[in-house]
Amino acid sequence: MQRHLTFVLSASPYSGQAAATALKLATAALDAGHRATVFATADGVYGFVKDQKATAVFDVGGAAEAFLTQGGAVDL
Repeated sequence: MQRHLTFVLSASPYSGQAAATALKLATAALDAGHRATVFATADGVYGFVKDQKATAVFDVGGAAEAFLTQGGAVDL
């Protein structure tokens, strides 16, 4: 049974693990055959800015792009 999961992201992309965790969970939902949406609000919106260059940390921008490429959705 396919489910639709919505993840709320309000933390900035590189201030901690919240953005990385939300994107990993949303991507795992897609991989399991479910529909996934990330509702990005406040500083969470910055995780979906294109062409971010992260070094020595989890690449939130790259994960966001991969999530969208796999069919995930984002509401800003």
